Amino acid sequence: MPKAYLSRAELKAKVDKLPRVRMAHLPTPLEEMPRLSAALKGPGGAKGPRILVKREDMTGLAYGGNKARHYEFEMAHVRDEGYDTLINIMDYHSNNARMTAAAANKMGMRYVLVLKNAKGRPVQGNLLIDKLLGAELHLLDERESESAHDYAAGIQKRLEKEGRKVCLLQDHLEPRISGMVAFVGAGLELQEQLEALGIKKAHFFGVAGRSFCGLILTAKNLGLDWTFTGVTVTYDPPLDPYIFQHDQDIKKLLDVPVTFSKKDMAVLDGYVGEGYGIMTPAVAEAIHLAAQTDAIITDPNYTGTVMAALIDQIRKGNVKSDETVVFLHTGGLPAVFTFAEELAAWKG
Repeated sequence: MPKAYLSRAELKAKVDKLPRVRMAHLPTPLEEMPRLSAALKGPGGAKGPRILVKREDMTGLAYGGNKARHYEFEMAHVRDEGYDTLINIMDYHSNNARMTAAAANKMGMRYVLVLKNAKGRPVQGNLLIDKLLGAELHLLDERESESAHDYAAGIQKRLEKEGRKVCLLQDHLEPRISGMVAFVGAGLELQEQLEALGIKKAHFFGVAGRSFCGLILTAKNLGLDWTFTGVTVTYDPPLDPYIFQHDQDIKKLLDVPVTFSKKDMAVLDGYVGEGYGIMTPAVAEAIHLAAQTDAIITDPNYTGTVMAALIDQIRKGNVKSDETVVFLHTGGLPAVFTFAEELAAWKG
């Protein structure tokens, strides 16, 4: 616990002092999901909790998503370091890959995308948008993907010999913590939006990742009565190196009294199924239910998995009817079309 909490203005000033390139459409809406709440029952027919959705899918930048906030800070660093070329290593389904392409275009930078497990896959969803945005694509098969970083490093070496100044994103700290910084700003937005609704206590559900850590930082440094349930969507990478080991990096960068730790987030890891990019029946149900109640479209890899977890936790009685839930919608819309046949065939 900090000796004294920061004020909203003090925390905002710590974020605002950092270099930034405005890209996202902000603030994003906070909407009610009353019909989903009415459709969900706990044990014994208990009514569902109040559910709100933070619409980070409406940030703009090539179909939107939480990464639009991230790149406002990440691209400022890239610009200030004088890079003219970005190399990114991501998976076939990656929203990050798509939104980095859009951000690179906004900055006038060359963008090289090394996509794992992508060779021979349909040009649909995020991969289609990657192509439309003009990314220089290197599509790797499963075997090649095992040495994706070496492959990307070889491209970097070649481009540097040609006189380019190249940033291989996976070799830098900033991409790992810029999302945490950005979502302190999102947390400040949410505090204002929730207070306007008379809500002081909230239970957040979202992907267990960097954006979520930014919200935790906001809550802890402002002394807010917020709790967090993070949902894992993949078995790799582990959460320790991905987020928790950057707790002191972000504390130092923002100069805040406290940072986040493992105890600040309940982690649900039982909804991944066979693995990343393989949609479970529960996720298919969640996508249909959210769409057919409050017209919120979630995706098969990220937000659909979180929605499936939320629905299951309500039905089990682990989320009570007197709680207010905030569902963090981090985008991912293009992936819906990659799973078109499976989603269309779902019968419920």
